[in-house]
Amino acid sequence: MTVFFNGISFVWVLAVLAVLSLVSGGRAWFSYRKLTQDAQADWAYQVAHNMQDLRLSEQSFVNVYRKVNAPRLPLYLAIGSALILGLTPIVLGLLNVLLWGLWRLNDSSRVFEPGYLVWEFFIFFGLIAFWALIGASVARRYHANGPGLMRDELIAARQDFQPTQPLIIGPNPAHILANSNLEAYKKMFVDALGLRHSQDKNWQGLGHICDMFTDGSDMQICVHNLSNDAAFDKATHPYLFAHTHAREDEDAIRFTIIRQMQNINTAFERIAGLGLELEKITGHKTSKMRSFSHKNIDAFLYEKL
Repeated sequence: MTVFFNGISFVWVLAVLAVLSLVSGGRAWFSYRKLTQDAQADWAYQVAHNMQDLRLSEQSFVNVYRKVNAPRLPLYLAIGSALILGLTPIVLGLLNVLLWGLWRLNDSSRVFEPGYLVWEFFIFFGLIAFWALIGASVARRYHANGPGLMRDELIAARQDFQPTQPLIIGPNPAHILANSNLEAYKKMFVDALGLRHSQDKNWQGLGHICDMFTDGSDMQICVHNLSNDAAFDKATHPYLFAHTHAREDEDAIRFTIIRQMQNINTAFERIAGLGLELEKITGHKTSKMRSFSHKNIDAFLYEKL
């Protein structure tokens, strides 16, 4: 006959594990719920201040935010405790059955008699080994599934982005200060990117000329040539100066330009040959997306599929 809880009692251990599982699980559940609200509030803030990444949807951002800031420790503690709690009676039963069989195979020797020293020794250390195995497995999974930095996770989430419009700009319209490089910008936006050019000789009633580039939609890029404009200041052209958000340091407004077209590598080579200072260049001749930064713009060229 098997002996399950005679001698050494593990009831108190199971009780502690039950409490740990409930407390950790409850903490993880409430934290996950709050994470979703925090992520949605963060996204709403970014949208309200034109700071959102145009290559991410709200749901993608929420998923990344939850992954990076997830309460993983209480969650894995709850999982590990629940596994030990649920499997310990089964393992204890199996150990008793095996020891009982060993006792009968040895002609019911007093050495292996149920409930005595050798029996309790194997029960005790068998359970300890099982708990250690569960703990090690959960800890290994905890570290293996650890998320990267928010920046890295957002980069990964953008990998499958494909524009649904030929031209996307945010904030719209985009503003660039040309100084003496106006012809280079015309070549970039008209010759390389295939946009239409027009000129507003009294931009917002301020009396200066602004060269406009668009694909015919409501998306616009305004290139300012203000080298001889005495009225150029933060009051008249706030989009060309640094500004401060409620939660960050003062920084210049950055504009995102996403262009979907054919032969993006030819377009990029034309842009690279204009002598404009390009930074953060990504992609190569066979890439389906190439990007670069210039002054206060971040441009992304996507091959039209």
